[in-house]
Amino acid sequence: MTRLLLLAVLGALVFLSALQVVTTRYETRLLVMALQALKTQRDDLEREWTQLLLEQSTWSTHGRVETLARSKLNMILPRAAELKHIRS
Repeated sequence: MTRLLLLAVLGALVFLSALQVVTTRYETRLLVMALQALKTQRDDLEREWTQLLLEQSTWSTHGRVETLARSKLNMILPRAAELKHIRS
């Protein structure tokens, strides 16, 4: 009787252990899929950041700023007689 009870308990423990292995593998697969999704999102954000930095450098070149200052703001370089030097 005790041997039969011991076998039943061990069988139940083996079953629960196998069930835990299946559950752990499933959760691991879910976490790996989530990790892959986050890595993809990170790569997309890095690509967008690089494009934004390139666009910023393009919009802020000295030649473009000077062209806009002359055409849209009607700015000109002052003549030498109009320059004043200030010493601190």
